[in-house]
Amino acid sequence: MAETLTPQQHQAVHNRGGKLLVSAAAGSGKTKVLVDRILSYLTDPADPANLDEFLIITYTKAAASELRSKIAAKLTERIALDPENKHLQKQVQRLFLTKISTVHSFCSDILREYSYKLDVAPDFRVADESEARELRDLVMTDLLDEAYRNIGTDSDFLAFVDSQGLGRDDRFVPEIVEKVYDSSRCHLNPEQWLSECLKQMELTEETDISENAWGGYLVQDLKEYVSAQADIFRQCIRDLDSLDGMEKASANLHTTLEQLEQLLSADSWDAIAAGQIDYGRLTFPRKNTDPELTERIKAARNACKKGLDNKLKNFSDSTEQIRRDLQASEASMRGLISLVKQFDQAFAAAKKSRRILDFSDLEHKTLDLLLGKSRSGATIAATEIGRRFREIMVDEYQDSNGVQDAIFSTLSREKQNCFMVGDVKQSIYQFRLADPGIFLEKYRNYVPAEDAAAGEGRKVL
Repeated sequence: MAETLTPQQHQAVHNRGGKLLVSAAAGSGKTKVLVDRILSYLTDPADPANLDEFLIITYTKAAASELRSKIAAKLTERIALDPENKHLQKQVQRLFLTKISTVHSFCSDILREYSYKLDVAPDFRVADESEARELRDLVMTDLLDEAYRNIGTDSDFLAFVDSQGLGRDDRFVPEIVEKVYDSSRCHLNPEQWLSECLKQMELTEETDISENAWGGYLVQDLKEYVSAQADIFRQCIRDLDSLDGMEKASANLHTTLEQLEQLLSADSWDAIAAGQIDYGRLTFPRKNTDPELTERIKAARNACKKGLDNKLKNFSDSTEQIRRDLQASEASMRGLISLVKQFDQAFAAAKKSRRILDFSDLEHKTLDLLLGKSRSGATIAATEIGRRFREIMVDEYQDSNGVQDAIFSTLSREKQNCFMVGDVKQSIYQFRLADPGIFLEKYRNYVPAEDAAAGEGRKVL
């Protein structure tokens, strides 16, 4: 097996001692690595594992079935090479006991096992998407009918409807409520997340727009761009200074660079809005000794001007104007958040009366079991379940959301035994509101596998 592995694949198969993130592009053999890693555990001469000691998470039932088949084929291949190995022979039967499933299938099994600890009927059904869709529509219709009956006494709801329909129609209201509801369910504590969204609307007279979520994002995005452009200008200046007769052109770039650096040092929204970049006139001597270089410099300067002008459009309004706009939107936001919370309660009640759970319920009820409803820390059940597994393996990890990642993290907290493989470039599909930032954060924070200490998160590319 080892002879067919690249050095990076060998690391992914054999590295132990902490959580391991494997970033593997399409076609790079990540499924082979996962299967070989399992076999390396089964054939460990010091402590051979059993297949049913692993929890293997995939993101479709078809992928789970295919992976089970590949493990079976690899196991058969190894037994053929070592027909007297009783341990490997036993794994053929254990393969059908091994949890190779979607995260929702795993959650469903755990909830049935521990239903006595939760407010969950032990004989619950998992609603398919068409049934859940029909029930959502029914609950939404009843909710909005009731809201309209009371619209005269609910100024927040009226403000929300007006803000979306501009006084003409409100056909987008149900869609917006459901989108916010679905987004909230991707967070560990949906109600807390909704409250934090509303809190972002609260601005005092002393609050600078750069301090709230939207302004902060725009400022960070601008400064990252300006920083990159400043580096380009410095390189252009160095290139010009290496040629004779380029003093005027170099001085022009120096002036623009100083203005870019002033923009970088701006410490408030209004300071950025007041910033001006004067690009001046870039001229080169008639006897240009390097026309190719000067054309590249012109192109870089023009690209900077175009890109920066586009980003600075976001800063055309003053802090005072934006503060007034946000304050005017606050009632509409309250109306939206209130509707989302009402929909959540009504939808949950409708599902409970029918003894059904949807996919989001499976994840959140499992978190209730593992972290408690307050999400305060791992429960006894979490420790008990986590100890069952030699390792937790997650395929297509880039398709995880925050709730799913919390499940994996909680179960592996004691042993630090989570193996995650994926390709963040494939996260463009946004499978079930996936958050690729989870993958990227681990990739930034984990150390290369060959340098990792015991218990430390490590990565392999």
